[in-house]
Amino acid sequence: MSKYILLLLFALVIWPTFPAGYYFLYLWTHPNSFYETEKLDAMWKAEAITLNGASASLIHEKLMGIHGRYPEARLFWVDASGHTQFVEKRPADIPAQWSYRESVAFDANIKEDKETYTVTALIGGSPEQGWMVFQMPTRHTDLSMVPFFGDARLAILFSMACGGIVVVSLLFFLRLRRRLIRLKKAMADTGTSGVPREVAVRNRDEIGELERSFNEMVDQLRRSREREREEESLRSQFIASISHDLRTPLTVIRQHAYVVQKNPASPQGISSMEVIVNKLGDVGKLIDNLLSHTLLAAGKYPLKTKDVHVIEEVRNAVAEWYPLFEQEGFEIDVNLPEDKALVWHVDPLWLRSMLDNLFQNVVRHAKSGGYVGVHVAERNGWTCLEISDKGLGLERPSSAKGAGIGLSIVALMAKNMNLHWEIASSSAGTRIYIGKPI
Repeated sequence: MSKYILLLLFALVIWPTFPAGYYFLYLWTHPNSFYETEKLDAMWKAEAITLNGASASLIHEKLMGIHGRYPEARLFWVDASGHTQFVEKRPADIPAQWSYRESVAFDANIKEDKETYTVTALIGGSPEQGWMVFQMPTRHTDLSMVPFFGDARLAILFSMACGGIVVVSLLFFLRLRRRLIRLKKAMADTGTSGVPREVAVRNRDEIGELERSFNEMVDQLRRSREREREEESLRSQFIASISHDLRTPLTVIRQHAYVVQKNPASPQGISSMEVIVNKLGDVGKLIDNLLSHTLLAAGKYPLKTKDVHVIEEVRNAVAEWYPLFEQEGFEIDVNLPEDKALVWHVDPLWLRSMLDNLFQNVVRHAKSGGYVGVHVAERNGWTCLEISDKGLGLERPSSAKGAGIGLSIVALMAKNMNLHWEIASSSAGTRIYIGKPI
């Protein structure tokens, strides 16, 4: 827009300023060769009056002096007998002896000749004494400024300037159009990936801003496609893992159901029935976790936060899981200080669900370590809850490893309650830290 406005202003300003500049330059380079016709006319007629009764030698001397002041002019005079007297040598178009016909022709030629400014005056104001003539090229007078295109050089230069404006305007709009077409082609060419190519931003103008916005849109679209592919891959893995988690207990249930069906009253049948009940509980827990994960991801899981005494809440959760830990042979190491208050603004039900998922994760994946620790620790300047085990680590392949819904639920709940959590896992065990950093 700035370039276009400058172009318009230049085109508007050039009309009055170009001729003015041309004539100013001419006056500056020719300070003594540009004359006003009114002054020339008055001067010539006044000089003719002063020569009243003058001799031929005095008239000739006077005209020589005037010619010295106006070297571009041609001066001559005609005496009473019609004989021409010249300041310099006689030009070919001026007769030596004037007749009536030549006088009429000369008068007509004065009116038609646009290249020469001519002034005639009667010597002494009387035709009996003769008359004198002053001729000046029009280009040396102000008459050259009256017809705008009277000067061929000015006309040529002005036409060239106007043509230059037209050429620059065409180049400006052609370049503008070329940039827009290039951007249009980039938008239309999506390639095999379905995402347009980015364009090179060469100028910091309106189209450059549009190109930058287009490149940002392309980058966002590309990242969106990448996230879509990642989410699709995670969704496929999630479904496969869920299928595995469901298939495993269902296979066990089917096997033990066959045993119960054959002989329900036998000790083996009774034992199989207990296994079936336990596995059905696992399936129910898995379905509950899946429903919770879905509601959390959709933002529809009810959240009611309040100030919660975390240490007391953790102590109650450990008490509920204590029998199962003992049954599975875990060494239980609980260090929750009595004299220290740890208050978080969270949902107590969500916090309990987080603890249940973490404890269940320990039972499922860290049974080989036979250890579970629950402590309050200081980490990077903030007080946190630490849950640790001595299993083989989360990265180690395990037959009990599933879709990781429990940890996903913990992550979503921690995020929604503004809790920070970290996992440090190795072959020596896993440590999980949960807290509210200051």
